[in-house]
Amino acid sequence: MQNRGALWIFTILLALACVYQLSFSVFTGRLERQARAEAELRADSVLQANDDPSLDREALVLGFENEILRSRSEEKVYPVLGYTYREAKEKEINLGLDLKGGMAVTLEVSIPELVLNLSENSSDPAFNTAIANARQRMKSSDADFITLFGEEYAKIPERGPLSAIFYTPDRKDMFDREGDDASYLVALRREADAALNNTERILRTRIDKFGVAQPSIQKQQFSGRIQIELPGVKDKERVRKVLQSTANLEFWETFDNSEVGPILDQLNQPLSAVMYPELATADTAASDTAAVVEDPLAAATTADSLATDTLAADTLAADTATGEEEQATMEDAEKRVPLSMKLRPMFDPQRGWMRGASVGRADLKDTAAVNRMLAMDVVRKGLPVDLKLAWGAKPEAVEYNDGTTGQVLDLFALRVPRGGKPKLDGSAIVNAAQDFNMKGEVEVTMQMNAEGGQIWKVMTGDNVGKAIAIVLDNVVYSAPMVQAEIAGGRSSITLGTGDLNRQIQEADDLANILKAGALPAPARIIDETVVGPSLGGENIKWGMISFAIALLLVMLYMIAYYGTAGWVADLALLVNLFVLIGTLASLQAALTLPGIAGIVLTMGMAVDANVLIFERIREELRGGKMMKSAVDLGYKGAFSAIIDSNVTTLITAVILYMFGSGPVKGFATTLGLGILTSLFTALFLSRMIITAQLEKGKSFQVWAGWSKDVFANAAYSFMSKRKLYYGISGVMIAVGIVSMVTNGFNWGVDFTGGRTFVVKFEQDVRVDDVRTALEKRFVREDGVQSTVNVKTYGGARQVKITTNYLFDETGTEVDELVDARMKEGLGTLNNGYEVTESRKVDASISDDIKVGAVTALSLALFCIFLYIAVRFRNWQYGLGALLSLVHDAFIMLGLFSLLYKVMPFSMEIDEAFIAAILTVIGYSINDTVVVFDRIREYLGDHKRESHEVVVNKAINSTLGRTMNTSLTTLLVLLIIFLLGGVAIKGFIFALLLGILVGTYSSIFVASALVVDLLKGKDAKEGRA
Repeated sequence: MQNRGALWIFTILLALACVYQLSFSVFTGRLERQARAEAELRADSVLQANDDPSLDREALVLGFENEILRSRSEEKVYPVLGYTYREAKEKEINLGLDLKGGMAVTLEVSIPELVLNLSENSSDPAFNTAIANARQRMKSSDADFITLFGEEYAKIPERGPLSAIFYTPDRKDMFDREGDDASYLVALRREADAALNNTERILRTRIDKFGVAQPSIQKQQFSGRIQIELPGVKDKERVRKVLQSTANLEFWETFDNSEVGPILDQLNQPLSAVMYPELATADTAASDTAAVVEDPLAAATTADSLATDTLAADTLAADTATGEEEQATMEDAEKRVPLSMKLRPMFDPQRGWMRGASVGRADLKDTAAVNRMLAMDVVRKGLPVDLKLAWGAKPEAVEYNDGTTGQVLDLFALRVPRGGKPKLDGSAIVNAAQDFNMKGEVEVTMQMNAEGGQIWKVMTGDNVGKAIAIVLDNVVYSAPMVQAEIAGGRSSITLGTGDLNRQIQEADDLANILKAGALPAPARIIDETVVGPSLGGENIKWGMISFAIALLLVMLYMIAYYGTAGWVADLALLVNLFVLIGTLASLQAALTLPGIAGIVLTMGMAVDANVLIFERIREELRGGKMMKSAVDLGYKGAFSAIIDSNVTTLITAVILYMFGSGPVKGFATTLGLGILTSLFTALFLSRMIITAQLEKGKSFQVWAGWSKDVFANAAYSFMSKRKLYYGISGVMIAVGIVSMVTNGFNWGVDFTGGRTFVVKFEQDVRVDDVRTALEKRFVREDGVQSTVNVKTYGGARQVKITTNYLFDETGTEVDELVDARMKEGLGTLNNGYEVTESRKVDASISDDIKVGAVTALSLALFCIFLYIAVRFRNWQYGLGALLSLVHDAFIMLGLFSLLYKVMPFSMEIDEAFIAAILTVIGYSINDTVVVFDRIREYLGDHKRESHEVVVNKAINSTLGRTMNTSLTTLLVLLIIFLLGGVAIKGFIFALLLGILVGTYSSIFVASALVVDLLKGKDAKEGRA
């Protein structure tokens, strides 16, 4: 073997590099253990000092731990080299969320909203039509929104130039006044790119202040999406608010309630006439309304629906109406004064209209009904043109006359200045911080720049005795009365009262958002995954156990079957794993549970290269060669098969990495790197060890006594029965297709959109009880029952819940509502529980995942066909391989359709399943290429024999390799399936099925197809 000295030096340097890269985890781990111990002491002290059952010890420990690590981030932890904790942490191997716990989200920047903002919400009909059409086309098109908008706008005949919509003197640096539509589309695309970059920057700033250790933020330039991973995070509601808040801070002048309240009250009559035309004559309605004008709260008091502190003197109807009469009176009032019944006026019968910017308050559940009434033409036309109504940010708890409690929101009247924008906005804020006001309430103080301070001084001076509303993201946080002119540019947002710890946390988050800046366009979460820390610890434990057992069994098998050569293969395997993990660390790749599965699968497949070599050496020894010569010929003969089989598997790994996301990408990374490292250890390291042994005169064997002649004299006539195999495959595919049509699939939320929750109970639970409890809560406002699927998940105490409840609606309030309904439903079971994992997939991203899956599968099949056709210089080989791979895919789909209702674990068709199919395709083609390579070799050595005879010999000669590789791989997967985490049971089961089907097809289908495709060549080439 040439250049052995250089290869030894390279191997030693590679090993040292891996040791260096993995050493960072040792030193960061030492500091993290110290921080954990200190955090636990602090948390216990807090719990002893505060007898508050709502305090979560684990959350306290996590918070203190992150705080300690941040404070010691610049402490040197690496001896000699002097790396700080922060620097060492950046270089160590990362753990994915499924191993560490935490939250991962994918945010999508709303480019349509950005375009609308740049147009200042233009009312141009052609513009709005183009926007609406482009939004609709986005659902089924891969093109970006700007392109679609340009195409739709160009279709409208009565359109004006885009310059008339977008150009203003303030935006002369952004848009060219004389530019044509094409140049404006270029400018819009430039602004969209800038918005994505700015959003990423702002989110980084927010997350840095959020206090998350080792966050990951990745921008997807082509999709306009940003992927964020936050290890260790538990409070998902807080994360949603921080990430999705656009921080659109505005300061609005207001109307007084005495100006707007009477107008709203007078609108009851025309509104009632529109909503309930069957009521009595207009004169009767008018007299009823007049009575309400005298005391607008009388009807509402009849319903006994207002807080006693607000309605001290309002008892008019309640004194006279009881029982059925009271119910009838209330129903009549709801028809005659519909707006006042939902939006109670700020009116005191003795003092009249109350002062302030609040013009009414409504129960939280009634705000949607109020919005609908306010949007009706009869109401909009009756309101002042410079009036803008906005809800308050914080519901207020109230107690009703009947002793029940509820929550109400205030509605505020904002005065719209000429131009439609407030005089002051958040761009003037230069600093913000959490503080307390004179009343002890939590607030956020803000400092403005010089220009903003001057505007604020004028605004407050002009509005002494009036309220100025502080509005964030279109909701009013506070509307204080101005007592005097405020100079110096200081202002504040009062968060009110309530849970003090929660208020302080919200104030900190709000201050951080304001300091980081406003998002240039709204960002919404379209994919969200939350993994509890307990589940992460469990995944690590069982992942490592399955890894260790599988490694041990494979090593023992190799020694038992190949003798001395087995020891060499085991040493190469250990070095392979060491180099693979070191490489993952150097690339900063996150190690995930599917990643561990990829490593273990790589371990099983890495044996394949050594098996190929050893089987070749055994053949040469049986042919009478001496050991040294047999080794040389064995490596030479196996080289092309090893390269071809690994290249085809590498193709699938690359495609998985390109089109996959999250766990799939982690699996592809480890699989691809594992192929490369196994090539090095099998082709170079193992040969250097064997050569060194032979040169020293040491004994070297490639078989044990019992395994010497296994498969040595195999002479099965596979091809003579190929029609039988076609029939078996045909029946399996036909049954699968029938099942697909009749039984369907268990589609995961990756492809359908929706929400999934993994819930672990303290005691055994019946899935029917869980389903019934949730179905009652998961009913939409329009009365449509949402789907709720519940299945046992890894034991009688754990279930997986999948639902489409409100999955197509966005906003943190929607997510909070779903969580509340989930908690309400599970609470009725009287069984303690923990939501260990949850995921939400928006309908828009599920469509993209479908397209990506189909693209990945099609591209993999095409690339493999192309490679084999070129490599073997014969399209028949490529077509035979392609058809056998399609055969494998159809059988796997059929089996998943047949079995998903009877298996005790999840068999969803999701991204992981696509990854499994592509992996099986890679494995199957690996096996097939080995046979094809031997066919190509034998065709040159047996020029007079038919293709059928040659193919039979090729399959028989590689049978030992095929069975050993399949057995070791199946053994590895079986161990993971039995002992690994429940989260990947379906994925591993797909691989198990796939390896069996792939082994079958490589022997009985792919080669048979090649024989039939090459039938016409026998006569031409002079074969018998």
